[in-house]
Amino acid sequence: MITPGSLYNCFSKFVFDGDTLTLDSQGAELRVRLRWIDTPEAQKSGQNSTDPKILKHWEWAQKAKVALMNLVAEKAIITVPIEKDQFDRWVCDCYLNKVSVATNIQILQCKAGMGVSFLPFNRFAYNTRELSLLRGIITETASANRKKLGLWSEPDLILPYEFKKLNLS
Repeated sequence: MITPGSLYNCFSKFVFDGDTLTLDSQGAELRVRLRWIDTPEAQKSGQNSTDPKILKHWEWAQKAKVALMNLVAEKAIITVPIEKDQFDRWVCDCYLNKVSVATNIQILQCKAGMGVSFLPFNRFAYNTRELSLLRGIITETASANRKKLGLWSEPDLILPYEFKKLNLS
């Protein structure tokens, strides 16, 4: 049984995309969505396009997935589950080896330009760790954007939240 707010020692089992993965916690599978970030959307089965912007978005989705795979491969991950989302995934904060802003996976994805901040729109009583995490995500997203790192190097990239609004079939 998973308890929100508790720490779990895990290892990566499978990476779905740049912000979703399956972790192994002492033999139990935990499907995780990284909290407060969003990465480009992968091409879904049956989706096709000749639009260069859409093709570029899908290309960056693959790059974000590979970046996450490289980040978590064969490393101990500390996971803090927060809540379940509409897809029955645990929305989590994840860290490499220890709980620290410097080892937070969401921040590292944003710092590399592989993700964007996806800010909460609810009333939330942030603890000190969460405030540091949120500040780090925003800061590193802005820094990657200014430096034109990763997906920010694309002048006309469709951001993940914009891409989700498109009607692709």
